[in-house]
Amino acid sequence: MKNWTEFQKGTEEGILSLSDVLAIMSTPRHSAKLEGNYISSAPSYALAFFQTLKEVTGDSPFWNPKA
Repeated sequence: MKNWTEFQKGTEEGILSLSDVLAIMSTPRHSAKLEGNYISSAPSYALAFFQTLKEVTGDSPFWNPKA
């Protein structure tokens, strides 16, 4: 990834392992998209998503959605 011509120094915190990406994508926010009640249930998926995001990124400011 760091050899990519578009890679920008200082963005190393944005690099996640495949297992970290899978952990994030396995939360209901992503895994429940094909359920018939996804839209009405979406607000309840946020907590698990943000907790997992915080865990796998080490609470990096790079991944803080509020920043």
